[in-house]
Amino acid sequence: MPAGFNAANILTLELTMTGPKYNEPQAVLETYRQLWERLERLPGTTAAGAVSALPLSQMFAWGPITLEGRPLQPGEAFINVDLRVVAGSYFRAMEIPLLKGRLFNEHDTRDRARVVIVDDFMARQLWPAEEPLGKRIRTGGIDATANAPWQTVVGVVGRVKQYTLDGDSRIAMYLPHTQSIGRAMNVVLRTSGDPAALTSAVRREVRALDPDLPIYNVRTMAQRVDESLARRRFSMLLLTLFAGLALGLAAIGIYGVVAYLVTQGTRELGIRMALGATPRAILLLILQHGLRVALVGVGAGLAGAFALTRFMRNLLFGIDAADPATFATVSLLLTAIALAASYLPARRAARIDPTVSLRSE
Repeated sequence: MPAGFNAANILTLELTMTGPKYNEPQAVLETYRQLWERLERLPGTTAAGAVSALPLSQMFAWGPITLEGRPLQPGEAFINVDLRVVAGSYFRAMEIPLLKGRLFNEHDTRDRARVVIVDDFMARQLWPAEEPLGKRIRTGGIDATANAPWQTVVGVVGRVKQYTLDGDSRIAMYLPHTQSIGRAMNVVLRTSGDPAALTSAVRREVRALDPDLPIYNVRTMAQRVDESLARRRFSMLLLTLFAGLALGLAAIGIYGVVAYLVTQGTRELGIRMALGATPRAILLLILQHGLRVALVGVGAGLAGAFALTRFMRNLLFGIDAADPATFATVSLLLTAIALAASYLPARRAARIDPTVSLRSE
């Protein structure tokens, strides 16, 4: 499954509006509104927004929900869902696709009907044979208060890998920041070029807006993706090193075996050449022997690899553990290395002087 977002050309930072000036929710909203305007005026910026829990940031919030018309009974399990608050042009900045309905807009204010956007995984899980648009959700499980507001589903977006790239996320819903106001947000900025080049300009705009606003963890989204893959890459590096060592030992082993067989068969090779065998025929004979050994080894290796693929799935992303192209490429590579290891003793055998070899016996 893809990540669900495009990490290229995105600058991210964490921002928290602290101090008495932001005690009023309206002050927080107005400051963020001005921030989006400032950031989107920067040269090269195409979209700016924010989210309460950025993908791959180890941030998350979740809670139980109640579906209208399907109340949970005492003793039943809650429907738990990831909750994310978004602001500005977050979906456009992250290139999370809108699949149905609409995104949030400036009309989704606190004095209007509450709205929510769900991801397509949640839509398929909760309304598999129904239209999700127009359905109503209330946060809270069986203990939800009667005055908790109903939130109407107005859009469906693509599913995002929130925790790791190799693991599935829970069902998720998004709330508009204009209705669920928070002071701490993860700002995302999509650019048409190198996002790191805009770091100084972004800091300058934030200081101009409020010199007391703290910003931290300024990184590109690509860096966050790399960090999330660090452990897997280290494991793959170790596997590559050991695989390279094993490959080298195998090549040396094949060379040694073929060289030994050539030495032991010097008399036979001399007789063959005395009877008219050409050096080319002797060369091909030795290479064929090395090829047979290689094919037997590759066949056994393929059988073992297919049997062990289930243990490798956690180390792979974006490729199937039993990818046919990978198996074919590795098989050809191993066969070529075996032939190369057999070539040196085969060439030496092709240069044998039959009179010398027969006299030595």
